Amino acid sequence: MKLMKRVAAALLALTMAGSMSACGVKVSTKGGGDTQTSAASQAETAAVNTSTDEKVTLKIIDWSDSTKERREVFNKKFMEENPNVTIEYTVLTADQFKETVISAIKAGNAPDLFPLPSGMKLSAALKENWFLPMNDYLTDEFINSFADGALNEGITNMDGKLYVLPEAANIINTLIFYNKTVLKEAGIDEANLPKTWSEFTEVCKQVSDAGNGKFYGIIDSGAQANRLELVLRSLASLDGGKCSDISQMILVDGQNTMNSEAMQHALEFYDNLVKEGCFHPNSVSIKAPEARALFAQNQAAFIPQGAWCISTWRKDNPDLDFGVMALPVPDDGMKGKLPYTGAQPWMGISANSKHPDVAAKYLMGLYSEDYQSGLVEDGGFVSVIDAVNKAHMTDEAMLDYYNLNNEEAALAPDPIVGNPAAAEVYAEVSAISPSLGEIAQGVLAQNIDYKAELQNLSDKTQEEWMRAIDAAKEKGADVSADDFEFKNWDPMVNYTADLYEAK
Repeated sequence: MKLMKRVAAALLALTMAGSMSACGVKVSTKGGGDTQTSAASQAETAAVNTSTDEKVTLKIIDWSDSTKERREVFNKKFMEENPNVTIEYTVLTADQFKETVISAIKAGNAPDLFPLPSGMKLSAALKENWFLPMNDYLTDEFINSFADGALNEGITNMDGKLYVLPEAANIINTLIFYNKTVLKEAGIDEANLPKTWSEFTEVCKQVSDAGNGKFYGIIDSGAQANRLELVLRSLASLDGGKCSDISQMILVDGQNTMNSEAMQHALEFYDNLVKEGCFHPNSVSIKAPEARALFAQNQAAFIPQGAWCISTWRKDNPDLDFGVMALPVPDDGMKGKLPYTGAQPWMGISANSKHPDVAAKYLMGLYSEDYQSGLVEDGGFVSVIDAVNKAHMTDEAMLDYYNLNNEEAALAPDPIVGNPAAAEVYAEVSAISPSLGEIAQGVLAQNIDYKAELQNLSDKTQEEWMRAIDAAKEKGADVSADDFEFKNWDPMVNYTADLYEAK
């Protein structure tokens, strides 16, 4: 059965992991491949043997801006402990990464360590031979330190080999931060925070009216369509929409959920917030860092964001008085929890790295308690190493966020976990425009017929998904539309491993 194959592959990954040493590390050949398993089945060649006196430059690129300060300290310490190694570390935005680094990878000039691009599946990267398997480089003890569910076949592993590691435990990133100073000035009692869509609209309107241009009810990052889409998916999920994460293909009764009744309700609520003057006017044109900064300058009462804001505000805006609350629910009650998926793939070692043994040593240091504890203590970060969270999560706001996550969120099904061949469908899918996030941008600007565009998005999405499934099948993938539908999914509870087998 599919689940048993997945579990067996994961166990095989642990069995095959060997101890890393200064010599005798094996690397895969650099040839490309035409199938999902080509990279995993490549023959092994001569061992890499980086001597301790050989000068090594380790190039690392990611988009982890919220942990940049900690990483720079870690990099300095790593170079002190390994004087032959020079770290060249670059932080980009996710958009910049896609625009610049992918071109470098394809040109054969990839950094030694880099993350899997957002929205890209591991199988697609392996077809291009971007990463090499890390099993021979990482110790069993290191691999076993990851929390249950952090390393999954089809997500971080392929054919029993480990290619990429998750950056952090995956929690929801659309809770609401509230500015206590703004609420107080607007006459809103913190004890009566809004819980429903209508209450939230009423409070936001009251704040905007009281601010008279000084502050507003809510601010968002309208220049980032992905952030807007995440919020809308979350709102629709609370109304029972089974929308799941932005990267997921989910069918309900054979249809996508882009124009479901729940999504229509979510966009209606969002549109009403705009029409009532609740949004900060800059919301149309700014990105998340700018929105977070304006919120910290007491220009808005609410902002939907992830836990990563906490450490940034603690450092840059120590006087900001803020709290965190649940996303408001439909007036007739919650019909689903906020969906999240298991830990997502992040950093891997380039197949073209000349020093994969050094890169692996860097990775093991990056996931050590010494480094991870600082990230957790800063707030906004949940480690994939359970022991670190238990010992070091002390920030009050982070604890509130983490506890709300446990109350308000539920693990959603992942088609690739159910059947790794589903990744072949994702590799075939082309993006539809305007996307849900782009439609939300139009709503913010009040220059779009969102009802018509939502129907258009749903129609095109359905057509494209069915085409992609057929294309994957034609290329030999054992996959069908049923792999993307989970009839036994109750969106109010976690979709656990046993449910994949029973579906």
